[in-house]
Amino acid sequence: MKRLFITILLALPLVAVSCTKGGQGMVITPPSNTKPNTGDNGGNNNGNNNGGNNSGNNGGNTTPETPPAPGTLCTDIGQTPIVLAYFTEYTETLPEVTLLTHINYAHGRFKNPKTGDGGIVITESSKAPISKVVALKSVNPKLKVMLMIGGWGGHADGFSMMARDAAKRTEFCKSVKQLLDFHKLDGVDIDWEYPTKSADNETGCDPADTKNFNLVLEELRATLGTDKIISYASSSSHPEYVDWATAINYIDYVNVMTYDMGAAPNGHNSPLHKGNRFTHSSWDEAVQKHVKYYVPKNRQVMGVPFYGKAEKNPSEEYKVFVNSKGETGYSIKYKDIVPILEKGTYMGVALNRKLHRVWDLNSMVPYLADESGRNYLSYDDPESIEAKGLYVKNNGHLGAMFWEYRGDTDNHDLLKALVKGVYGKETVLQ
Repeated sequence: MKRLFITILLALPLVAVSCTKGGQGMVITPPSNTKPNTGDNGGNNNGNNNGGNNSGNNGGNTTPETPPAPGTLCTDIGQTPIVLAYFTEYTETLPEVTLLTHINYAHGRFKNPKTGDGGIVITESSKAPISKVVALKSVNPKLKVMLMIGGWGGHADGFSMMARDAAKRTEFCKSVKQLLDFHKLDGVDIDWEYPTKSADNETGCDPADTKNFNLVLEELRATLGTDKIISYASSSSHPEYVDWATAINYIDYVNVMTYDMGAAPNGHNSPLHKGNRFTHSSWDEAVQKHVKYYVPKNRQVMGVPFYGKAEKNPSEEYKVFVNSKGETGYSIKYKDIVPILEKGTYMGVALNRKLHRVWDLNSMVPYLADESGRNYLSYDDPESIEAKGLYVKNNGHLGAMFWEYRGDTDNHDLLKALVKGVYGKETVLQ
């Protein structure tokens, strides 16, 4: 993901498959083999999946069309409920692993993104390299550390070119295995954004991507065996990019990117429920869309943003978050939101107007507004994140993940709230 930040498109009437950047409201027609499950969306599952051959039975008619075959899933996905951090090469402090069960270390990318060959290379943090993160298992022995490959825009380039070529698929799978073995990692998180769809017109794509992705997953599982985790980062509103009836046989769990659903002034970044003021997609809808495409709740890891979304390219009248270089903030880390509330400053620069926190009781997220009530920044804070943790706990999900670790305060205010919601205590250690 993870990832430059994305804006999830709203569901409107279907249009033809395209490999070009879609306009607002464009929906990619699902491939014929990803026919949605039209049955009952099922009841709740406690989400305590210990890996192995989970059939995905989540109540009602929510099982995949083709149940996973024996031996095609990891036999140990780690501690559940999952609390997973995306941890990037830009982070200069080691993660607090008493608050985490899983870490996706980013970024792994194609050595030759335009051709999809040459294997995978990893960019590591100079102060928090993979070796030091893996060594934190001495603090939390149950910790799982994964390699994230891909991201938004050009960061995911190479997947389509690799997936369509048998030799390149084999090279990719072998490269992943070599990296996991060398760094003593527990699995891989595939962040291909997205099969059949070019993110920001920066990635290669092909109408056959969805079908070819199945071939990649089948060979990757055969190469890694059942002692390594395979996960995938999925669009919150477009599960149809993946043929889940097949892919769920090889992917242990799905990181649903339930953020970038909207932005100020006309939306919330990550609303838990559909609201009255902003009626675009919400967590509830993302959950049900994935269930309909054969991803049961107890295989879903829900996404929490550690950042807020302001208006992109605002007019001069509404430029509020401007740093000392004259740059206007759009995706703003939570740790940079705290001074806005406490001091009225953004990146050390005084705001040109007073903003206050407003709580949306229906969507269960806050936003910053002026005296007129205009939304300037939709974000998450400890209150909304604890509510999302409780949602995960009570709604039968496998866990929660967040993008990304460095967005939090030094005191881990957001992560502590998430752990409190999911685990009901201040640590994941058992």
